[in-house]
Amino acid sequence: MEVAETKSSSSYAKPPWLFKGRHFLYDLHCVISALYQLHLVKAETARAFIPKEFKLVEAFGYTLGGFFLAHYDDSPAGMFDELVVIAGIVWNPPTSCA
Repeated sequence: MEVAETKSSSSYAKPPWLFKGRHFLYDLHCVISALYQLHLVKAETARAFIPKEFKLVEAFGYTLGGFFLAHYDDSPAGMFDELVVIAGIVWNPPTSCA
């Protein structure tokens, strides 16, 4: 019996990884070309979604949040859509350099 060699799902292609596609900004009324949309988010709301070890960057009770929406036609993972929701901006010393 011959065993076929299969690629493990945990192994990745060698970098650089190339993602090809388009991106959209969704603004309740229309879809336009953009990378992301930022919004003021109340700090107390954002804290519910951010790990306690991160310090939330805020001013006057607000932080910046938003989202990024993209559709990839070609990538190492195949075709897919991506939605990234940004709860707020955080400071994680010493790795953060803001």
